Amino acid sequence: MDAMEVVAVIILVLAIAILVYYYLLNSPATMDKLRNYVPTSADAHMNRVLNNNSDYDLSKEEPDESESGSVSKRIKVKLSDIDMSSLNTDAFSHKIDTFLDAKSEELIKDWSLATTDDLEELENKFSKTTESVDDLEKSFNEFKKTSEEFQKSTQDKLNDLDSRISALEK
Repeated sequence: MDAMEVVAVIILVLAIAILVYYYLLNSPATMDKLRNYVPTSADAHMNRVLNNNSDYDLSKEEPDESESGSVSKRIKVKLSDIDMSSLNTDAFSHKIDTFLDAKSEELIKDWSLATTDDLEELENKFSKTTESVDDLEKSFNEFKKTSEEFQKSTQDKLNDLDSRISALEK
């Protein structure tokens, strides 16, 4: 695969992953099922192994004053704070479609894609080529016939000359 094709495949996979992610976030029943399967502690069985009954939970965060100024704390946003009602997969798909429509000519040119017009042009060229090949084949067959006739008449003349020469030599 070409590098551009690999990039296109990666972009499509990422878009699908994002759509699945937003679908999971927007459907509470699915998220509840997912939370049942995925443990919230660092290791689901570590508490039993260490006989430690501490309830360290990854979903719980104890604020640490030294980390409060860190970049990760400033960037981190709880998903519950985000209004998910405005995120819609249909709107996201519509935005992707409008982007592709706006940039389609540029994408076709950059990625050397074929369009239906290109295919029709190729079909026309192919039909003209096959007609030309058929015409050439007919011309060749006619030339072959006339060439065979010419060879026969030339051979007859040579045979006649040979017979006359041999008659003169005797």
